[in-house]
Amino acid sequence: VAARFAARVRAEARLELASGARVSGRPDDEVVIDSAVIGEVTAALGTSQYDAGRLVDLADRLVGVLPETRTALEQGRIDLPRAQALAQATAVLSDDDARRVQAQLLPGPGAAPWDGSSPRAWKERVLRVVHRVDRDAVRRRRERAMADRCVRAWPNGDGTADLLIRGEHTDVVMAEQVLSDLAARAPETGPDGQPRSVAQRRADVFFDTLRRIRDGQPLPALAIRREREIGLVLHADTLFGDGPAAHDPGELRGLGSPEPVEAASAAQLAREQIAGGAGTRVLLTDAYGTVRHLVRLSSAPPAGWTRESLVQAVRGTLPTLPPLWVEGYSPTGHIADHVRARSPRCTAYACPRAARRCDLDHDEPWPRGPTAVHNLHPRCRRHHELKTRRLLRTRLAPDGTLATTMLTGVTTITRPPPLPGHGAGEGYAHARGERSAHGTGEVDAH
Repeated sequence: VAARFAARVRAEARLELASGARVSGRPDDEVVIDSAVIGEVTAALGTSQYDAGRLVDLADRLVGVLPETRTALEQGRIDLPRAQALAQATAVLSDDDARRVQAQLLPGPGAAPWDGSSPRAWKERVLRVVHRVDRDAVRRRRERAMADRCVRAWPNGDGTADLLIRGEHTDVVMAEQVLSDLAARAPETGPDGQPRSVAQRRADVFFDTLRRIRDGQPLPALAIRREREIGLVLHADTLFGDGPAAHDPGELRGLGSPEPVEAASAAQLAREQIAGGAGTRVLLTDAYGTVRHLVRLSSAPPAGWTRESLVQAVRGTLPTLPPLWVEGYSPTGHIADHVRARSPRCTAYACPRAARRCDLDHDEPWPRGPTAVHNLHPRCRRHHELKTRRLLRTRLAPDGTLATTMLTGVTTITRPPPLPGHGAGEGYAHARGERSAHGTGEVDAH
């Protein structure tokens, strides 16, 4: 209905514009027509311009480009958020390539949305397939998104207001980490004597910092520390530009779902960070992409890493790697790094919380269960509490796959996202029966 309504408004708008004179310096006709369509839909449905624009874009995509997705939506096999994710992610592709992505994804869901992957896992899978169909699509999508970077504010009508800041992923991760560090130093009790949650303290220190800038007061200082969270992950083949995964995307971590970065940009960003003194961590995996060990290398050679020097450095550390288990309740930093590298966000179904802001949950409670990588997974405080109080049950597999059974008996399965180079169709996609030229017994380095 929305697509037919929009098509009618477009047709009438084109006739009206064709009968009038062009105005110098005015926007292109298509821009004016799109504004007219959104205005008509906004008035007809009594909704916001933002929601009207999203509805029109989705309707156009589902009717004109992705009819099989529309059919799956009508049949209840996927829900509206999954259809939107597919439509939006394929907007940078040609219509034929968008339909190729559709053909690869739609066999995945079951008879209903909850039969398949979580909404976040679905979106991650969509983006990886988009990259395989058109390797340059990730770059174009990123450039289009960066062109829309902004700061926006709007009131909520209850004495509060929202501030939206959209910017470069790495800049937002940096800002979020600084706010978290400032909040950790802030008093847990506010001026009114009431306890403040971490979220409340983060908001308070943000506005306090801006208030200090406005008033010319000294700004709070933070000690420089090495962040444990992995920021950029890419396959060694991508970094060095050769091998089966040379053209596979990297990913940025730190804000929940990993964000894909096309191969050339990932390699360039990695080289720049290494040249700037950033430490290198190497994830050693088995042939199926399961993390087996994490190696921390303090610094790169003056000329940067070559594959040979990287392999040699990793081999030199293997005899001295710390164990992946420890006596006692608290995991070591090495164990925590390993677990969070394997699972970059909370393992609850569709939870967006980044692993570095989660507890490390003993799946089999300690001391009955050991403090070891095969018994630990990141769990945000809310979902950790649900499990501790027996409102759900979990079962963790050695590769990080987690089965969660709810009170109703529904069981969800969450799996660590595939590392770069190990996604379906990528260079080392052994998990789907695909074999690379390197065979199945080698260790891959990330």
